[in-house]
Amino acid sequence: MARSFSWIFSHPSRYLIVVRKREVVGRFMEQTVYRATKMEAISVLAPTLTVPPNKTLYTKADKKAEAAAKTALDTVLGLGNCYFSFDFDMTRHLQARSTTSGGTVSPALPSLTRADNRFVWNRHVATDVVRMGLVDWVLPLVLGYVGVGSAIVAGKSVRLALFSRRSADRPGRRLTVRGADMQGEVANFVETEMLLSHSESAASFVQVRGSMPLLWAQPASLTLKPRPTLKHPPVGGAADAGMGGAPLAAAVSAANGDAQLAPPLAGGPSLSTTPAARHFKKLTDTYGSVTAVSLIDSTGPEAVLGRELASILSAGVTSGVPPSVRYLAWDFHTECAGMKYDKVGALLASIRRDVEAYGVCRIRTGRLVKSQSGVVRTNCVDSLDRTNVVQCALAATVADDVLRAFGVLLVGGTASDRAAVGPRGAPSFATVFQHLWADNADEMSSVYAGSPALKTDYTRTGKRSKVGAARDGVSSARRYVANNFSDGGLQDALDVWAGVASARKADARPPGADETPEEVALKQTGKDKALLPAVAVCLALAVVGAMYGRRWYVRVGLAVAFSGAAAGAGYMVLKNGRKYVSRPKLQGTA
Repeated sequence: MARSFSWIFSHPSRYLIVVRKREVVGRFMEQTVYRATKMEAISVLAPTLTVPPNKTLYTKADKKAEAAAKTALDTVLGLGNCYFSFDFDMTRHLQARSTTSGGTVSPALPSLTRADNRFVWNRHVATDVVRMGLVDWVLPLVLGYVGVGSAIVAGKSVRLALFSRRSADRPGRRLTVRGADMQGEVANFVETEMLLSHSESAASFVQVRGSMPLLWAQPASLTLKPRPTLKHPPVGGAADAGMGGAPLAAAVSAANGDAQLAPPLAGGPSLSTTPAARHFKKLTDTYGSVTAVSLIDSTGPEAVLGRELASILSAGVTSGVPPSVRYLAWDFHTECAGMKYDKVGALLASIRRDVEAYGVCRIRTGRLVKSQSGVVRTNCVDSLDRTNVVQCALAATVADDVLRAFGVLLVGGTASDRAAVGPRGAPSFATVFQHLWADNADEMSSVYAGSPALKTDYTRTGKRSKVGAARDGVSSARRYVANNFSDGGLQDALDVWAGVASARKADARPPGADETPEEVALKQTGKDKALLPAVAVCLALAVVGAMYGRRWYVRVGLAVAFSGAAAGAGYMVLKNGRKYVSRPKLQGTA
């Protein structure tokens, strides 16, 4: 029987959401995981209902709001990447499930009352159903990735699984939602759990990723790489009052749009101290000690983020950051220049002591025998491509340690060394491992950035190639198109789904609310609507002039003149690129 949940709008219509089709992803430790391949919203209250007689229940505004909300609902349901299980609570990792069940791994059936609320993707839309006492109708959905595989290592059978759980606390798209909110929730926060089992033993290793826990933005602007910008108090505000940092109310106001997007003020207060401290406090409360690895560039536009976070963390307890947080900055692009990604080994060596101290969760004969006491938190500017490479490499070293502990590998042996296929053509452990991590990278990227991940040729094969670089070019182009021309509407849909925005017209952003002074000035002149047609017309005239001029110097002159005019108009378009990109229209997360 299909499990379902309901979404109740702020006006009469209600929708029942059901999983129409599903596919089995795999079984691990006798527990089956499914992927929802088709989800549907079914209206359960007709809009033609009239109360009182001869008076339509819906107003015109209600109908428009419902149509917008239904579009948002269908958009989110079309994202895919939703997983569920009837056998166990897949919102929590193995250690958390074992700890709450008295040290055993006997699976408790999935329930919202026991789930990790961070990773229940349908938690908001299920709220009204729960209030009606129908909690058993609701099956927690996890947005992320699940992959399961088997391999033969040294003649012994090993099961491998990968679970990635995306947080529902700050949903959004790559260039529309960055950094943290004032509560310390960050964009693109994902908990990834690697599971291994052999005979009666199982192990779990957890890593996390997430946007840099600062108040920063990187709005789409038609440029290939928009410049990241920190948020700071407005001039004449808390910064000038000598408070050493904005109070919470002022900080919230600034984080919601009153702050200025500007370079860091030398010696000035940072609005990011509070959200960064709260973020790391939540991590230490949940996972124990934290090793925070930042892979962003040490020079160029990204460097401002690294300096800000390093400044906050170096202040230690005075900034409110727990002492059990260790920060390591490692410039991935510089260290791995020339596609030499094997140099990631130097990074792993520098955190090896921490990883060994944290350990892994170990299960033997159904009981918890060892716990993981800390976590590695990895980020780059997107927390996607560079992060994927490092998390996969770290997981590979941990997998070797686990297989040695299982007695599958001898001391000194590595699973990656055993690249030969198993009996009857069974894939090697290295092949299964690499493909799971590459698929995970693609799924994480598709939800956040709108394209498959970059650099997955290295993750999938262990080698960087020119063909892989060419694929990255195609994926980058897809990201560019999505981030600039469609993500605004998708962000609105995610915000309505998560309950941080309403589809009603009254809750829309005021016109021009996020426009810069330059954009306002351009709009007042009326040139904003003329620039794009001007580029097209000038290019067309350049082509016509080059083809049909009576003399060669006339043709060249016309081509150069009109091309120059097109270039000038194009420069103005790029300079005011935010005016032409897709932006969210609702007052939500972005």
